[in-house]
Amino acid sequence: MRPIFHLSFPVRDLEEAIGFYTQRLGAEIGRQNDSCADALLFGAQVTLQNDPATVSRPMPRTRHFGATLLWGEWQSLTGRLLAECVVVEPPTISHVGQPLEQGKMMIADPSGNLIEIKAYRHPDQILGSLAS
Repeated sequence: MRPIFHLSFPVRDLEEAIGFYTQRLGAEIGRQNDSCADALLFGAQVTLQNDPATVSRPMPRTRHFGATLLWGEWQSLTGRLLAECVVVEPPTISHVGQPLEQGKMMIADPSGNLIEIKAYRHPDQILGSLAS
């Protein structure tokens, strides 16, 4: 097994969170019980902790997680998310026509956790060997 990045955070309603991550972002649920659920999301293990008392509202923008997708995947997903999610920052493209061109958007899950979805037009220019 290769290493898998893991992130755990609180949600206010576990069933609502499971629905959001599976239906909106395509996550697959693994282990699940009354206190948490593990989701495979963009190749990472995200643990949704059923702990409404510790959900931060509002969530500071600097506290977010996300995924970097291929450009075409980003375009498809962000187009769909605009109609289905709470949009914190609409899709934008910066550095147009330059090696550092990137697209990003930020959404909030039902608990207010912030998720940034981004893509680089030329991933190797930003991520180097990680883009291979």
